[in-house]
Amino acid sequence: MPTTDSESTHPGLTIEVYRINPETLERTPVRSVTFAPSDAPVYSLEFPPCECPRCRTRPWGIR
Repeated sequence: MPTTDSESTHPGLTIEVYRINPETLERTPVRSVTFAPSDAPVYSLEFPPCECPRCRTRPWGIR
């Protein structure tokens, strides 16, 4: 069975946060965020430059 465009497209990344009751181990959803799929894969493992006020004033914090 051929796939359609909507079936072959990845839905993106979903992050869900839960609160667990330690006595009953019941999982209660707190928040769910879904990010859209990226346009292209990431080819770098480099962290983005820090934007905090301390690092912005340092020579190594500026790129």
